[in-house]
Amino acid sequence: MNEKSLSVLEQYDFDVYKTSRDRGGIILNTNQGLKLLYECNKAEAHYEHEDKITQALLQTGFMNVDTYCRNKEGKLIAISDENRKYIVKDWFDGRECDIMNLSDACAAVRTLAQLHINLNIMSSTNEEMMSSLEFVNNVTDYGFQFFKKTKELKMVNNYLRNKKKRTEFERIARDNFQMFYEEALKATKLIENLNYSERLENAKKTSELCHGNYCYHNVLFSSRCIAVTNFDKCKINSQISDLYQFMRKLLEKNNWDIKLAYKMIEEYDTIKHISDIDLQLLAVLFAYPEKFWKIINYYFNSNKSWIPRKSIEKLEMVISQNPLREKFIDTIA
Repeated sequence: MNEKSLSVLEQYDFDVYKTSRDRGGIILNTNQGLKLLYECNKAEAHYEHEDKITQALLQTGFMNVDTYCRNKEGKLIAISDENRKYIVKDWFDGRECDIMNLSDACAAVRTLAQLHINLNIMSSTNEEMMSSLEFVNNVTDYGFQFFKKTKELKMVNNYLRNKKKRTEFERIARDNFQMFYEEALKATKLIENLNYSERLENAKKTSELCHGNYCYHNVLFSSRCIAVTNFDKCKINSQISDLYQFMRKLLEKNNWDIKLAYKMIEEYDTIKHISDIDLQLLAVLFAYPEKFWKIINYYFNSNKSWIPRKSIEKLEMVISQNPLREKFIDTIA
């Protein structure tokens, strides 16, 4: 993004006092508060979809979300003289959630629980809006996803088994593969026994919405509030999947601390009760060796002739942490 892109700001009815680069765009200090300007490459319908969600959330009383700003013509996308597309959203003067900080983690989980309550209010009281949004195409079927990922793992293992000369990464992956592959098979069977497809159908019927990408990057702490940003992956799914996504990152960074894990579950449950079926689903989601699959998948789809040291370190970390991860799963299974 160059300085010429700032010319699109003439299309908006706010005055800009100061600019700075951040978040892949330009932070704008304006007479209407902090804004974020960035170049966009998706269809306008995508942003209209997200805007409807955040605007409806505001109506439920969940105020701290990054809503989009329309230009003087009432459009979300502004086109520059260079025919580039830009979009502006309300922003927050704050820092990302620090998942190594217990206070931040607890506050983020409580915020997630409240967000889920407000999403449920939104979906139950705004039928017209819900019917206009195409959520079904974004639904995540974990049963199918587990099956697909496990099949991919098997394919990579066959590749490694038939390779004559292996790199250090490949040797470590091959030596520890069976352990994670068996975990993947077990988790796939568990989610089938849990009848997740039935849980998913219920989520569709009740229009149960989740954020879809609730991670520490999208939770901002300012002096006045905790804001939740980037609702572009908001979809129908069991809301416990958001908690799983946030907790998995947190636990990976904190060496699968069981006490910390239960603290997060308790913090969420104090705001929004976790049902027995969702607690079982949480355990099954953790049972799948997601991080191992991610590392192996990245390796298989990248240049195998040169494997960065960082990939080896990540693999070694996943292997060393796995006994602690299994111990945690056993306590909630």
